[in-house]
Amino acid sequence: MKKIITKVAVAAILTLGVNPLFAGAGHDHSHSSSKTKINEAKAKEIALKEMRRYVLKGKLEKSWEGAPVNSAKQQVYKSVPEWVVTFKNQKEPNQKQQNLYVFVSQYGEITGANFTGE
Repeated sequence: MKKIITKVAVAAILTLGVNPLFAGAGHDHSHSSSKTKINEAKAKEIALKEMRRYVLKGKLEKSWEGAPVNSAKQQVYKSVPEWVVTFKNQKEPNQKQQNLYVFVSQYGEITGANFTGE
């Protein structure tokens, strides 16, 4: 009787332990970004999160936290459309660095950021 209980317990543990490995079988569960094109509002949202991340990492001064989105427009770079989201920080003393340009792919991936827009 003891052997039967042990075998049943081992079988149950193996069954329950292996099942989660196959929970997503048959589904395309990729952690890469989706291939759905984003709109202007989503591009602004993504760029704002990225700008705040730069502040948290110390790449931008704290004064950038409150900088509003100045504009968002689409452009074509190397034959690929992308969003250019511009932030304006009036508190930045260096006039050449008052505008921050965040580049977002048409699928919502950050492709770069700079103060020149190029």
